[in-house]
Amino acid sequence: MNAPYWILSSEGKQYETLNEDYSTDYLVIGGGLTGVTCLFLLSREGYNATLIDANRIGHGSSGRNTGKATVQHGYIYSRIEKKYGFEKAKQYYEINNKAIQFIEDMTRQYNIDCQFKRLPAYLFTRDENFVEKLKEEFAVYQKIGLDCSYEKELPVPINVLGAIKLNNQAQFHPKRFLDALANEAVNMKGRIFENTRVIDFHPGEECVVELENGKRIRAKNVIIASHYPCYDAKAFYFARMRADRSYIVGYETDNFPEAHFINIEKPTISLRYIPEEKVLLLSGEGHKVGHNDGDHYENLKSLAKEIFGFQNAKYQWSAQDYITHDYIPYAGYTSVEYKNIFIATGYRKWGLTSSIASAMVIMDLIKKQESEYEDLFSNLRVKDIISLNFLKENADMAVQLVAGKLTLGESEIPQDRGVGIVVNIEGKRCGFYRDEEDNIYLVDITCTHMGCELKWNSQEKSWDCPCHGSRFDYKGNILEGPAEYSLNSYTELKNKINPQIM
Repeated sequence: MNAPYWILSSEGKQYETLNEDYSTDYLVIGGGLTGVTCLFLLSREGYNATLIDANRIGHGSSGRNTGKATVQHGYIYSRIEKKYGFEKAKQYYEINNKAIQFIEDMTRQYNIDCQFKRLPAYLFTRDENFVEKLKEEFAVYQKIGLDCSYEKELPVPINVLGAIKLNNQAQFHPKRFLDALANEAVNMKGRIFENTRVIDFHPGEECVVELENGKRIRAKNVIIASHYPCYDAKAFYFARMRADRSYIVGYETDNFPEAHFINIEKPTISLRYIPEEKVLLLSGEGHKVGHNDGDHYENLKSLAKEIFGFQNAKYQWSAQDYITHDYIPYAGYTSVEYKNIFIATGYRKWGLTSSIASAMVIMDLIKKQESEYEDLFSNLRVKDIISLNFLKENADMAVQLVAGKLTLGESEIPQDRGVGIVVNIEGKRCGFYRDEEDNIYLVDITCTHMGCELKWNSQEKSWDCPCHGSRFDYKGNILEGPAEYSLNSYTELKNKINPQIM
C-alpha cells in the first residue's frame, strides 16, 4: 500500500547496469526529473551525455510527490523580496514559470500521455497569525503582475481566513513525463544506466567516479543531480540543508474542483485531485528526518475524515526532500574551483518545477558560461549561511551527534515481530529488527555519512539519520543519501564513514 500511484501507474523502461569502466563527456548522476531533463537537453544539443542512477530512474522523489506543477511554492515570494530584493523574487517566478511551460511544450511536442492540465492553485490560511503573511505574499504577486485574486473562501469544505487564487498553474503525471523524456534522450543518443551506485568521487579536469561494483567512470563534466549531492566540494551542504519527510494518502471520490490547494501554516494541508483515477491526494505531516516518530498516516487519515468524511484510503506513501536555509534551491557550479562540476539540490518539496528550473540554469552555464538566474540559485550566496535557520539546524545536528552516543540502548531483546529497537550486545550498540517470519537483523547503526546515530522509523521500518537524512532499511541497505555505504551487520567490522567533503 505504500507504493506511490505515479509509480504503480507507469511502466517505464528498465535500463542496464554499468558493469565496465566507461568514459563520457558529460556524466549526469541521478535519474530524477533534474537529471533526466539535463540528459534530454544535453542530448538534444548533440553532447555526448550519460546518466546513471543508484536504483531506477523516477523511483525517488520524482515519483513520490503530488504531481503539482506550480509557481505557488507556499510563502516564498515575500521571503525572497525581504532578503534579496524584488527583482530576485520576480526571477524566482520567471524561471519556475518557464519550467511549467517546458512541461507543457514537451508534452505536446512528443505527445506524452501524462495527464497535463492547466488549472488554478490556492494558497490559504486558517490561522489568524498568518493572515498578514498571506496578504504580504499577495502584494508581491500583484507587483510581479500575476493573474491572481484574494479570496475569502475556498470551493472545498475548509473554512479559511483568506486565500490567494493563482490562475494558469498545472498538474501532470510526473513519472510518465520523466519516462517519456528519458526515452527521447536515448533516441538522441543519450545513455542511461540503472542500479549503478556511486561510492566515491574524484574531481579534476577529468573527474573519476568510483562505482559500488568496482568499476570507474571518467567524465570531463559532471552534473550531480542525486537529490542530496554525492560530492560536497567543501560546500558543506550537510550544514546548509535539512532533510524533511512528508506523507500522502489517497481516497476515491467522484467529484472535486479543478484546482489544487495548500495552506501557509503548519500542519500542512495539501490537496490535489487525479481525475483520471478519481482519487484525491491529501498530503502533509512534514517533519525533519529522524525526528517525531509518530503515526503520520493515521494523522492524515483523521484529517481526511474530519474534512471530507473519508473512511478507507486507497493509497499511501511518503517522500523526502531537502530544504535550504533561505528556501531557494542550489543550482549551478558546485564551487569556484571547478567549472566542470554542477550541482542541483534543495527543492523544498517543490521539485517538479525547481528540478527543471535547475536543469535550465545548468544548461545556460554549459552553453553560455552564464545564466541570468545564476546568482539567485548559486550555492555561494552568503545570506543563507548567516541565517537563523542555519544556526538552529546545526545546533540540532550537534545535539543529535552527541545524544546518540550517550544512549546505551536496551539489553533485553524484544520478542514482538515488526519492531525495531536499539540494543546493547556485549557493549556494542546495534539496531535490532525481527521480521514477520521471525528472522532477526542486527546492524551497526552508526550512519556511514558522518557518524551520527540512527533512529528507528516505525512507519517505514527503516533506520533514519536525524543529522543529515540518510535512511537505511532494516537489513542495512541504503534508501536515501547522502550516505554512500550500507550498514554492516553486527558480526562485521564497524561501518565505513565517508562524508565526501573534499
